[in-house]
Amino acid sequence: MSTDLHNPHQELILKSAQRTTPLGPKVTQEDALQAVSELQSLSVLASEHIARITGMHADVARPALVVDRAKWIASNVDAIDVLMGMISKESSVFDPLSDRANAFQTGLVLGWASGRVLGQYEAFSQEGTLLLVAPNIVKVEQTLDVDPTDFRMWVCLHEETHRVQFGAVPWMRDYFVQLINEFVNASKLNPIELTRRIVQVVHCVITRNDQSIIELVQSDEQKEIYLKISALMTLLEGHADFVMDLGGPEVIPTVNVIRERFEERRDQNKGFVSHLLGMNEKLAQYRNGAAFVSACVDAIGMEAFNQIWQRPENLPSTAEIQKPALWQQRMLTEA
Repeated sequence: MSTDLHNPHQELILKSAQRTTPLGPKVTQEDALQAVSELQSLSVLASEHIARITGMHADVARPALVVDRAKWIASNVDAIDVLMGMISKESSVFDPLSDRANAFQTGLVLGWASGRVLGQYEAFSQEGTLLLVAPNIVKVEQTLDVDPTDFRMWVCLHEETHRVQFGAVPWMRDYFVQLINEFVNASKLNPIELTRRIVQVVHCVITRNDQSIIELVQSDEQKEIYLKISALMTLLEGHADFVMDLGGPEVIPTVNVIRERFEERRDQNKGFVSHLLGMNEKLAQYRNGAAFVSACVDAIGMEAFNQIWQRPENLPSTAEIQKPALWQQRMLTEA
């Protein structure tokens, strides 16, 4: 992962991230190396399993990259740079992270998030890299007191599903970037306030949370775009959660125990900082999305459900996610 960016404050971002990066779990070097090796092999098995479950196939250019927190932060600095480059090509805004205050703030968010993220698909990377953050995975499995191999496979099923979503759906990446561009261009703010809010959009992407974007909505046009972003992210996260549980019993004997304890942990972690970054509302996004996918697959089967990936127009609205029968009826009518 390169940090040779055009952003003049990349070093400031990385240094400020160190202030909020938590300490890793206590493990021996042998156990750490074993965790890295096992995660790499399980990610390959997970991708094969996902293809059988969903019928979706993606060309995986390389195996998942198992990283520590510092490398996850560095990778996200690269991703921010790529994202801002995409936005600047489509709009008249300048890179907000060229401002020292915004760069410092972004570093703090990255450092804090680096202790919570289990995995991440780099949607803005042409190579389609999947990151697995080993220290966080090991720490959570220790906290939950669950079988390490089962938990690692469970995480791989979720994260590899994201890689399949973008890899098997050729328009997904460009569509996601298009929504962000449209949202930024629909702003009616002065340049200073617009800069501040673009940083918030970047933070939402970093933390894989769209709920904080509500604060950025100023017009009916932006509200419409926001609802599309929200619906898309709810679908992607819910689909990944659905797949990890559907495929779990076949390869993860303790999947029910893991899910129960993991949900308890999610609810217990609703702290002030999580609320500040909009991540409490993110929990509802996982659950609502998984319930939508489950209801649709139960009603019409996986093959019929997969028409959702054929074109952007087939994606569900927020209302359809709340009432899956509405999306099913629309697909039936259009068919």
